[in-house]
Amino acid sequence: MNKFSMVIAFSVLTQASFAIDGSVEILGRGTVEKAPEFVEMQVRVTSVCYDKPVLAQEDNTKLANRILEVMKAYVRTEKDKVLASGGHTVRQTEYTSDDDGQSKILCEQKWRTNNVLTLQTEDMASAAKIQEKIVETLAAEEGVHQGEKQQTYAELEQPAFAVYPASYSEMKKEAQAKAWFDALGQFKGFLEQCKLQNVRLAKISEPEYFGLAKSAPLNEEVGGPIIPDSISVSANWKFVWTFDPTPCFR
Repeated sequence: MNKFSMVIAFSVLTQASFAIDGSVEILGRGTVEKAPEFVEMQVRVTSVCYDKPVLAQEDNTKLANRILEVMKAYVRTEKDKVLASGGHTVRQTEYTSDDDGQSKILCEQKWRTNNVLTLQTEDMASAAKIQEKIVETLAAEEGVHQGEKQQTYAELEQPAFAVYPASYSEMKKEAQAKAWFDALGQFKGFLEQCKLQNVRLAKISEPEYFGLAKSAPLNEEVGGPIIPDSISVSANWKFVWTFDPTPCFR
């Protein structure tokens, strides 16, 4: 394997020169960046160790509704929205850990249910304030209480900054186009080094895409999430050109 601004597959190796088998595979890369368009805040509300499923659902709904009221206050544009996704209500054994970190049973074959609450808002500047309001609402219900069995608690996830699906689709197209021109530029550089005959584009792989949303770690100095400067979408695209076998790079 030899690198010359691209990945080249050699099938014959002699002491005098590398003899190319008549094909070259090139990976094109392209990246597009755009400022984030909204922030997503998510809270998971969980009820565990209930004797009856209806009681688990009732307590879960009560806490979820309190959090939803906070989230709804930040729905200010047509694109802002609040989502509630209920999970399954199941009977299972719950585990926790003691002070030494050892696993222990919290309850056996009791009822559990959960809700996932999501706020999507364009008011990214208020992300820290939204977090603060949600945490105040959670108060004593945040996290599992080791000394209790039947309980309902909530967990606030880190905020995620993203772009809308339509923007993402456009970014994918642009990244794909950049990947093509990157691969083409590499191949032209290869042509300048080797005199090839009967050059043909023989294979095009499916593009691979990476990116979209970036989680924002908490900034301890300012006490809030760091809004990323941009969201990136990258495309990797492989191409194989074939040509008559020829010695090259003597």
